[in-house]
Order: sequence, then structure tokens, then C-alpha cells
Amino acid sequence: MKIEIKEKQHTGKLFVGDENDPKAEMKFTKESGNILNVKHTEVSEELKGQSVGRKLLDHLAEKARNENFKLKADCSYVQHVFNKYDDYKDVQL
Repeated sequence: MKIEIKEKQHTGKLFVGDENDPKAEMKFTKESGNILNVKHTEVSEELKGQSVGRKLLDHLAEKARNENFKLKADCSYVQHVFNKYDDYKDVQL
């Protein structure tokens, strides 16, 4: 499964499939203080149950580690994952 990332000056998204009609996506904003704030995660019915949301988060967490960002979670899915797993403690705000 190919995960792509597109970034603009203050926003970005990771997605699977077509950028304009993704099968899964995670949207974030860039905030001051090297913070990536995850705003929304959505996975199509076709991909549900395949841990695609978690794979998107893993990809974003790796970006955060490599580029010295911290992740903030306005997205309820990411909040849930942060509470359930310790894998992201090093990048979690």
C-alpha cells in the first residue's frame, strides 16, 4: 500500500489512492513550535479493518521523528491511538 504525503505552507495530508478522491487520508496543520496537529482521519469502507489509519499515523510519526516535530491530536481517532499505545510517546505533545 502506497502512502503519499502532500504539504503546503501550513497544511498537509497523507493519503492512499488518488489525491482528489483518496481511499484513506489523514489531514494535519503545521503550527508554531514545530507542531503537526492531526485534524482528521478517514478510511473508506473498502479499506476498513486493515489498520490503514494506524499506518497513516505511523508514517506521520516517522516524519515527526525525522524532522523534529511533535504531534498534537485534534482528531478523535489519533487521540484514541495515543491513549491505547505507547508507540508515539516520543512524538506526542
